[in-house]
Amino acid sequence: MEAEVWSPVMPEGIVVAPPLPGGAAIGWAVGLAVVSTGCYATSAVLQEREAARPGPEGAARLLRLLRRPMWWVAVAATVAAAGLHVAALALGPLSTVQPLGVLTLVFALPLGARWAGRVVSRREWGAAGLVGIGLVAMLSEVPQRAPPVVVGLPTVVATAAVLGGAAAGLFGLAVVLPERVVAVGQAAGAAICFGLASGMARLALTGAAPFPVGAVVAVLGAATGLAMAQFAYRRGGLGAPLATLILLDPLVAVALGVTVLHEPLRVTPGLIALGLAGLISTAWGIWTLAKVPASGLRGEATDSSTTPADG
Repeated sequence: MEAEVWSPVMPEGIVVAPPLPGGAAIGWAVGLAVVSTGCYATSAVLQEREAARPGPEGAARLLRLLRRPMWWVAVAATVAAAGLHVAALALGPLSTVQPLGVLTLVFALPLGARWAGRVVSRREWGAAGLVGIGLVAMLSEVPQRAPPVVVGLPTVVATAAVLGGAAAGLFGLAVVLPERVVAVGQAAGAAICFGLASGMARLALTGAAPFPVGAVVAVLGAATGLAMAQFAYRRGGLGAPLATLILLDPLVAVALGVTVLHEPLRVTPGLIALGLAGLISTAWGIWTLAKVPASGLRGEATDSSTTPADG
């Protein structure tokens, strides 16, 4: 029995565009997204390793990093990862491409351990396995095609306003909530911004929305998310904020893919149960891996920490 494919009703103002490339393009999108996560993992490990070295603080530390070749390798890896992520978004559904970002922690685990001269524990390998198994289960529900649509400017503006307002509200909770809770809230705000950035990039790259508008919102969303993530890491360390960001970012992207880009979900009771089990498995694995320092040198965030979802 085939899974029922659910897609929201096309609201007024949505115009179906000429078909985009099908299964082959989505295969390329998945491949590019996986390579992108590998580049992000390499960058994160190198940046944490370089930033963790003893030395001066403040501006002097930044100047010191600028003189280190491996730090520039990390920057190049970040640029390559971002480019590959954008290319993946141009070819495949947002709700398929974005969840693959959770693999960054899985790839960073053996890289960081090797460069730190330590052995990956069984518990860490088990957590990585939970992430991989959970991701496969969740991807069973995401679309196997990217329906071509054109989204009206009012929808783009409203989406940016709603998500931007939600992120700003979470950031503003800093004045009333305890420090650790604030860090998780700010990480959630950063995840919303990153999900918005990827969604707008998808709209702009496929011509589903005016390119200048989509591109500007995507850049602003990514920059704001990066800034909010740094505040979260400074307040709460790396573990809880990073786990929150990595898990919530793809969920926001899937919600955007379904509601704005009209990407159909495959829904049956069995697939829904499988997807929920996958979400729990992935969340547990992410929480465990997020507490492991990428380089093995230390367990707290630095000003140059990157997020795997910075696509």
